[in-house]
Amino acid sequence: MVAHNTVRDVLLPDFVGASETDTVYDSAALLLAEATDYLVVVRGTEPVGLVGVRDLLDVLVNGVDETRPLASVMRTEFETISPDTPVDDALTRFVGTEDPLLVVEDDELFGVLTERDLVSALSSGEERHTPDQFESPVATERDAESNPQGICEDCGAFTQSLSNANGRSLCVECAQS
Repeated sequence: MVAHNTVRDVLLPDFVGASETDTVYDSAALLLAEATDYLVVVRGTEPVGLVGVRDLLDVLVNGVDETRPLASVMRTEFETISPDTPVDDALTRFVGTEDPLLVVEDDELFGVLTERDLVSALSSGEERHTPDQFESPVATERDAESNPQGICEDCGAFTQSLSNANGRSLCVECAQS
């Protein structure tokens, strides 16, 4: 059985991100499409909010203007944890909460740690990844085609759809101009 010493050992460095200006309606559709329970609202590579299925459900049940921005419903208080935090400490951080822990190092978001991730990793007895595979999920030139979600290199906006234009990862608007 492989020992899981730190959050880095069990974390899948993936997350579904959104921008503060994305609409509530589009964000709900994204949650469904990605089959996840949380969106991390980012400004650049820094997490600034968290939106869960329940947050969006509360808004959608009461009717929503399709243009209402995600910033109006996101929670700005959320728990963060370092990738070097011992797994035992991460486990105790989940006591009394259902929210995920945002894994952050030097203000850069690496992923989202859920109770399910810990249970899966600890029950499987296998490493989720090797330390040299642990890198930021923000798209780079190298992976823009394989990871369409990321930060536009021109305007700095977070987008669900990056394209490679002249070796740069750009949002649709910047790629067209």
